[in-house]
Amino acid sequence: MAIPAGTTGRVTSINGTVSSVTSTVLRWRPAKIINVAVGARLAIPMYGLKLPAGGPWTLGFKAIGTAGQVLTSGAGVLQPLRTYTPQVAIKATNPIPAQTTNLVYQATVTRAGALAAVRMQLPTGAIGKYTTINGTLSVAGSYVTWKPKAPISVQPGARLGIPVNGVVLSKYGGTMSMTVSATTSTGVVLTAGSASVPFIAPPAPMPALAATEFAGIPDGCPDSWPTTSAENAKAGTADWVIPQTMNGSLAAYLTEVSASCGDTVDLKVTSGNPVSVVAYRMGYYAGLGGREVWRQDDVPTVVQDKPVTGGTSADGKALRMTSAAHWTKTLSIAVDKDWVPGTYLIKVSDGTSASYAPLTVRDDTGTKHDLLIQQANATWQAYNSYGGVSFYSGVDTGSGRLTFDPPYNEGQGSGQYLSLEQGLVFWAESKGLDVTYWTDNDLNQFGGQLPSRAGTIFLPGHDEYYSLRMRAALSQAIARGVNVANLGANAAYRRITFTDDSRRAWDIDRYTDGYNSTTWRYQGDAYSSQALLGADYFCPLPGNTLTTGTGWMFDGVPAGTQLPGFIAGEVDFVWPNLYKHPGLTTLVSSTGTCRSSGKVTPVHVTAYTAPSGARVMNGSTFAYGCFLVRRCPTNWTVPAPDEASQQAVATMVGNVTEWVSRGTVDLPADTVAAKVRVAVPKYKLETTTQP
Repeated sequence: MAIPAGTTGRVTSINGTVSSVTSTVLRWRPAKIINVAVGARLAIPMYGLKLPAGGPWTLGFKAIGTAGQVLTSGAGVLQPLRTYTPQVAIKATNPIPAQTTNLVYQATVTRAGALAAVRMQLPTGAIGKYTTINGTLSVAGSYVTWKPKAPISVQPGARLGIPVNGVVLSKYGGTMSMTVSATTSTGVVLTAGSASVPFIAPPAPMPALAATEFAGIPDGCPDSWPTTSAENAKAGTADWVIPQTMNGSLAAYLTEVSASCGDTVDLKVTSGNPVSVVAYRMGYYAGLGGREVWRQDDVPTVVQDKPVTGGTSADGKALRMTSAAHWTKTLSIAVDKDWVPGTYLIKVSDGTSASYAPLTVRDDTGTKHDLLIQQANATWQAYNSYGGVSFYSGVDTGSGRLTFDPPYNEGQGSGQYLSLEQGLVFWAESKGLDVTYWTDNDLNQFGGQLPSRAGTIFLPGHDEYYSLRMRAALSQAIARGVNVANLGANAAYRRITFTDDSRRAWDIDRYTDGYNSTTWRYQGDAYSSQALLGADYFCPLPGNTLTTGTGWMFDGVPAGTQLPGFIAGEVDFVWPNLYKHPGLTTLVSSTGTCRSSGKVTPVHVTAYTAPSGARVMNGSTFAYGCFLVRRCPTNWTVPAPDEASQQAVATMVGNVTEWVSRGTVDLPADTVAAKVRVAVPKYKLETTTQP
């Protein structure tokens, strides 16, 4: 018998002996002479052969009689033994989280046997009344087992395909690895393996918002307003600044978060001394940052009763809402033609102590502006513990309802405006951009008008708390071509519900699952911020250095420039198992150290273009605004930004503005960062280690 060249091994046989004639020829001799007749079938086993790699091989065979005569001879082809891998695949007819799908589990049999059961792992969190064909299903934990009506004889290479119908997927998806194994009745494994299946939720559908008509222009109000450049050419003042030495018990708040020409807002103050009330429009004003618009001196005040904390929901839950709504009115302020739309700080001072009350004045004339900057007043209120508790006063002791009726205890009464948002206002007005303003409350009320109000919207550093109408308005605006630059992080992360049309209070569900159930993502992966803006929140951090790279965001900033502390506050990144917008680009990939865990996390600044042509950028750090005025929160590990850092960030924000607006926002050729001529107290930003 001829064997393949290169064959090795210790060869044995039966009923005879084996010897080697050459390296490729073996001789088998029977133990005794065997008489054979014509037609007899010979089968000579050879054990212990170790075949070389390769094949197939052509082998010879010859049987010789005692007289040397050839009894038979010929050749045959030896095929290498074929082996099979499980080749597991799992196919879903509708792989969308929170929807129903049919799954087919496929695998290749690797061992012959009588198939008695196929055990299949279900997607995490799946439920349903499962059905199949040609067999029965049983469920145990997160596995389902199919059994045929009778064992089926299968050979290696056979392909199994077991359907499991009626699988209701969890609202939380991701790329899941699931196992399949087929066995005999005695437990012999015929095949086993796993396959990864992506269950990725697309953005959740949002309710349509009507584009309501603008109200008529009230008597005495203009039908157009001065340009930003003309407004900032007016004389500014540094008197709006409250020095740290005037921090005290005096506090104030307004009965509206925003207004427009023709409205009246009430001011409530606790002091006990006569006060001056001065309204400053915030802007650039040659670096002074504000302009006096209105004032009233010697306004009498009282020492108001303390705010009250309490309240119970309709279903008996403790709301723990802190309110000063019972305070008496100190003064009514008419917003007239002198109040050019913008962001305002109302400074209230008794000469010894002072406080701010913020107000945003909208342009309701129907004019469409290049840029709209949003004020995140709902987020300011979540962190506000003035006179009682805030949302973050404890998992089981924090507020489940918050109101805009107490003063803010951050930023000397300005909320998070001075610490996180003034910088964007200062920068935009220093460039003379066609900019207008509104608040979170206005996005909720007038969101359907957004495409009529601006071509591009800037979200500020920390715009976390969103109602359904707010989210729907932003989603609808993107679908209608409005560009969005989120110059912050942790945006649209928690879900709130305004209690009524006054939007003076909002509820949040901390009762179902603590802090978890307060998030939009608790509704399912389709509601993640990533599905809306391109990236999603990861963790808080006190400050890490950004090293600039290349790409359009860094045009004009040398690659390798160090920006100490720019990755600060909270950060976002692109979660691999959440929806990614087609064409999503990572503009910046960096790292930071989470304050809550001490672990290093990736940070991703992203951009994408929606089918409408709208451009969406997600900034993934709080620090843009504070770097623009070189004044960041004191509890960040952020050195006071120097002039070079301010210039670099100003250039980056300019690049973002030009890209996101598709060039419709006309930036001046001079990109030098605006000079800040006044010293403003640095503020500690209220923070939490909660996600």
